[in-house]
Amino acid sequence: MTVPARLSVVVPLHDGEEHAEECLESLRDQTLDDMEVILVGHPRGLHPPDHRFTLLTLGDGGDDPGTARNAGAAFATGRYLAFADPGSVVPADAYRALVGALDHTGSDLACGRIRTWTPYSPDQAPVPAAKARLRTHITRHQKLLDDPRAGGTVFRREFWNRHGFAFPAGLGEDFPVTIPAHVLSTSADVLGDVVCLTRGSRPPADPLRRLRAMLEVSDLLGRHAPQLRTAYDLRLAEGPDLEAVLEAVRDRVPDRLAEALGHLDSGAMERLPVLKRLQIHFAAHGMTGELAELRTFAASEIRHRGVLRRGLRRRRWYLDYPFRRDSRLPRSLFDATRDLRLVACVDDVRHADGRLALTGHAYIAHLDSGRSRIELWLQRGEERITLPVRRTRRPDATADSRQSVACHDDSGFETVIALDTLPAGRWALHARVGARGVTRAGRAAGATGERVFDAGNVLVSLTRDRGLTLGPRAAGGPHPDPDGQVSTIRWTESGELVLEGTGRCPAGRIVLERGAERHSWPVRQDEATWTAAIGRTAEGLPLSSGTWRVFALSPAGRDERVCLSPALIADPPRPRVTGFHEVSVRTSRDGELSLAVRPALDPHERGPYATRRRRSAAPRRVTLRNAAVFDSYGGGQYSCNPRAVSEELARRHPDVEIVWATRDGQFAAPPGVRLVLYGSREHEEALRTSRFVVANRRTQPGWYRKPRGQTVVQTWHGTPLKRLGLDLEGMPYAQRVPRDELARQVATWDLLLSPSPFATSALRGAFGYQGEILESGYPRNDVLFDPARARAARRRLGLPDDRRVILYAPTWRDDETTGRLALDPARVAGALGDDDVLLVRAHYLVAREMTIPNGDRIHDVSKFPDMADLLAATDVLVTDYSSAMFDFACTGRPMVFFAHDLERYRDEVRGFYFDFEAEAPGPVLRTGDDVLDVLRHGDLGRFAARYEQFARRYCPWDDGHASARVVARMRP
Repeated sequence: MTVPARLSVVVPLHDGEEHAEECLESLRDQTLDDMEVILVGHPRGLHPPDHRFTLLTLGDGGDDPGTARNAGAAFATGRYLAFADPGSVVPADAYRALVGALDHTGSDLACGRIRTWTPYSPDQAPVPAAKARLRTHITRHQKLLDDPRAGGTVFRREFWNRHGFAFPAGLGEDFPVTIPAHVLSTSADVLGDVVCLTRGSRPPADPLRRLRAMLEVSDLLGRHAPQLRTAYDLRLAEGPDLEAVLEAVRDRVPDRLAEALGHLDSGAMERLPVLKRLQIHFAAHGMTGELAELRTFAASEIRHRGVLRRGLRRRRWYLDYPFRRDSRLPRSLFDATRDLRLVACVDDVRHADGRLALTGHAYIAHLDSGRSRIELWLQRGEERITLPVRRTRRPDATADSRQSVACHDDSGFETVIALDTLPAGRWALHARVGARGVTRAGRAAGATGERVFDAGNVLVSLTRDRGLTLGPRAAGGPHPDPDGQVSTIRWTESGELVLEGTGRCPAGRIVLERGAERHSWPVRQDEATWTAAIGRTAEGLPLSSGTWRVFALSPAGRDERVCLSPALIADPPRPRVTGFHEVSVRTSRDGELSLAVRPALDPHERGPYATRRRRSAAPRRVTLRNAAVFDSYGGGQYSCNPRAVSEELARRHPDVEIVWATRDGQFAAPPGVRLVLYGSREHEEALRTSRFVVANRRTQPGWYRKPRGQTVVQTWHGTPLKRLGLDLEGMPYAQRVPRDELARQVATWDLLLSPSPFATSALRGAFGYQGEILESGYPRNDVLFDPARARAARRRLGLPDDRRVILYAPTWRDDETTGRLALDPARVAGALGDDDVLLVRAHYLVAREMTIPNGDRIHDVSKFPDMADLLAATDVLVTDYSSAMFDFACTGRPMVFFAHDLERYRDEVRGFYFDFEAEAPGPVLRTGDDVLDVLRHGDLGRFAARYEQFARRYCPWDDGHASARVVARMRP
């Protein structure tokens, strides 16, 4: 007779599970002997480690984790039941501890802590155990609502069967089971040890399905644990799923959703900000038109609306949002109590002479800080130590507040903490602000980055979430090896950041990494010190904006984080402006070094408040200079139509001053061109006084007001296959510009360039533009008629004339937040001939998120300055729906179209202006194999007739002289 197992562990599997073998090995090594493991789904290629593992193969639906888990639970024989994700690892003693607790207490379920593995801490240092809570319940331990994953939970099988728990099919989520299980249990055991290591989040579920499941859990809480419902519904209302669903609502609210939203807990609704309350109210009452208008308001005008004080006897603050005077809506929807929140931040802390000097800012959102009161104190339990406050000017607080109504320039504070009189214990900094009859108090947060250092016998910790905490210094704590640590940071006159350290640096190069972008500089080693100078990149450009993690690259090719010395953590260098950037030094809790880079705009040059102030201060009359301001892709490039017009203008009229706006300093301009930082006073002065403004997008700053006599030339940046502007209505994924902002920009245009009659009609309708259009052809395509530019581009890329150059240049997808390439560049390059070379150019909006290999037969040209030069050097273009197809048609060279997602992109994401499949001047292919086959063996000449017709319709005026026609029309 077979004795049932004590514990059954169900593992859902499907093809391609990357870390499943590690999961199975961790289950094999469990110290709980009496257990069985059921592998459910399609576990092809995986071999059970021993006799305790059983394969349960499913047919249709076997790839769904919920279906697989339910099937495994029905097949299981154990007294206890657990579920392990194939991407997780279970510590060896975890199940023995969980089952042992249930045997001891008789509880219905037991769970422990779940820790996430990160790629930057692979060694996984031990985590101290927390306090265990046995025979508890979710109503007494509400933190169980925060992490409802099943991977760290063991259920009593009789309890599971009695309530008929089942994971929803197609959802891939645990909370529809775990939260009800905790609620319906008699008691639960919560262990303090880590019982599961997971490699991160699962693929996102459909927001509507997930939201419906959350609303069902909310309903269950209302029946069985109403004391939890307010907290749960607040999480639901503030979460991304409701936001995504409300964003997708168009003509009607999804079935049953309106009714469910109408039953959300009233206490949770009162704690929401006004915007969210209005959204939920409109959705619950089927007011889709009002919801759409509110959505437009939130995207464009919300930062410009403030609070109003209303009422006779009990005056209250209300937000001045749309529909405030609508009699159908209760006034309470606009009550700003929850929006008037405390914003308090410690920006810096320094240790000197036994004292800590703090700087920060504190204000109440939506209320001016001019007459506010700020109080600071250290708190430990009920004990408080009041701190002196010195008020300071902080216009940067206003600039970073993302609104244009309230001024927080007077919100700064400084204070000093005397450490020698500080009683022992753990203290936290709190703040209280009073303004306009409103008082808010709470714990002060910390600025971006984390710093932990010793100040005598006190451990100082400044983190973003917990703010400033002071505690006892740990005796005999770890002393990191000083080798490789940075002990000195200094700047050179030329703007290089020099890192210096004592001892030997274990690396030959210092690497800076941001997303997929990496740059490196050599390390110079002396007898007792090492030095690395971080300056311009290999492309000759400064670092772009963002946060750069700093690594040491060893000769073996391994990256290790570079850390600051304890003394430098306690006293890091101040931010430094170099060129167009401000560079700040940041650290992590472990002292790891990062560099935060941002455009060097001062507080009066950035943010909505500065925009509003600059609008009101703009002079009404100016004298225009003989100058032209150019802007390509919002200051991102020196390229496209503006570049061609700029160079033609400089050739024909050298007396005209040429000014280019750069948003991030990421391009080099030719001699004679003056660069100004986008949004700076220099940019403002240039736009206000120049006779001409030339741009290829709707990118003029919000404070721009066109002076009388100025000519604005909008070149745009491609013949439209994809819908634009006003024509995007009804495309739920497309990123739209608010109508009022589009109208404001279009109203400044004096001349719109068009490459064809087709484009003229499409652009007029898309932008609602009624002004002059010049069908000049596209200036950027002039280079395609210049063989010298093609040869120069090949030389710059290191490509000999006898190699066939294939350029893969896909467009971006509005429905994707990170870029990906549908065509595998390495596979394509490996399959092509020895005389072929593949160039890969990711779209500029997503290029920074991609890693593209480089080699003899494949080149990442995403950062190549100008697409026109790449097209000039290209023999075959592979694209999808990019406007590059219209430019390349001028050359007569072959094109291949990889349209793997044609129907979705055409019908759901962007929409087209014409039948792409019928008119494409080359094969339209659906698979990577088809693309490879055409590139190797295809007869592209069979598309000659269609190609000629395509070029005649979409680029009839391109002849190499479009720039001259535009400059002649400008009449400098």
